[in-house]
Amino acid sequence: MGFRSVLLLLVSGLLLAAVASGAPAAPAPDVLRPAGKGLQAAIDAARPGDVIELPRGTWHGPVVIDKALTLRGKGGVIEGGGKGTVIRVEAAHVLLDGLVVRGSGKNLSGPDACIYLTPKATGTRVEHTRLSDCGFGIWVHETPRARLIGNRIAGSFEGSRSDRGNGIQLFNAQHLRVLDNVITGGRDGIYVSATEYSLIARNHIKRTRYGVHYMFAYNNTLRGNVSNDNFGGFALMESHHIKAIDNVAMDNTEHGILFRDVEYCTITGNRIEHNGQGMFFFSSTQNRIENNRLLHNEVGAKIWAGSLRNKVEGNVFVGNRQQVQYVGNQDLVWGTADRGNFWGDYLGWDQNGDGIGDRPYRVDSFTTHLLGSYPSAALLMQSPALELLSHLAEKLPILRVPTVIDERPLTRRPAP
Repeated sequence: MGFRSVLLLLVSGLLLAAVASGAPAAPAPDVLRPAGKGLQAAIDAARPGDVIELPRGTWHGPVVIDKALTLRGKGGVIEGGGKGTVIRVEAAHVLLDGLVVRGSGKNLSGPDACIYLTPKATGTRVEHTRLSDCGFGIWVHETPRARLIGNRIAGSFEGSRSDRGNGIQLFNAQHLRVLDNVITGGRDGIYVSATEYSLIARNHIKRTRYGVHYMFAYNNTLRGNVSNDNFGGFALMESHHIKAIDNVAMDNTEHGILFRDVEYCTITGNRIEHNGQGMFFFSSTQNRIENNRLLHNEVGAKIWAGSLRNKVEGNVFVGNRQQVQYVGNQDLVWGTADRGNFWGDYLGWDQNGDGIGDRPYRVDSFTTHLLGSYPSAALLMQSPALELLSHLAEKLPILRVPTVIDERPLTRRPAP
């Protein structure tokens, strides 16, 4: 037998011996239950990977989790007693699942929260957890790849909104997923500050200031959320490259979607209904606003302070008390060479049947300008004097003011 054959035989034998003996298996995680010494003692005694289950009863915080483990609710309540943060996570890959957490402190500059994820909590997941009586519900602080899924957060209704914490606070983090949460009350439902490459989807938020509020946040996606009965539905401020897709903003007092100093955002497929102002543009440029439905708002869209060079097409404006309110020093043209928007009050013709009106849609510029400059003129709405001035504005250039013009209005309403 040659040397090569002997070598192969030896290697094969070693491999068979290794398989037969088996490599040592990792120890199975222990399932622990806190006893008389309390929850923090159980956390301290646990090994990384262990599961701590909370049976019925009240378990007192605050607690600090400094190792990768699972804390799972089995009917128990973690009570903070109104002081500080209830659960503070200081380790990566922690899972908080099915908990009931309540009673943090109310020091918003602390900040006090029911659950606080530190920069060390990379990849931590908070799932199917109920939070109430919190300063902030969940605060994610410089924590990459956190996941907040299926939680229910009940915020405060006491005092002014500015004196309450946010349901979910995201600060200076990347690659987050905030999905399927229900948030009621507090200041903002989800506040997003200096956060990038993150997805907020399928959340339902009501009775807050802003449902979702972006500040200095870039390259994020907002998809399929419902924001109703708030001061404002969705607020995009000082941000760029946000995709807001297929959201619903309904019955909000002031705005459905607010754009303030935002650029390069894509706003498409959203339903914006029964709000004070469907969309409000303030000093925002280079955005794409396409295929949205603005229905039965007091004002369909308000444009202010140099909001130019936005691509606005394929949107539906129907049933708004005032379609557009625009204040500017030059006409603002919407639509492209291919298509404009659908206007429920457009009275033009489509003689060749191509779905494009034969004459431009022009907003009632005189009335819009008058109300924008002098809000008290609303008392004259539908008065003979204002009607006469509106008709004269169409005939006399001296009375004509800058307005929004859709040069290719749609005559067939696009499907949702």
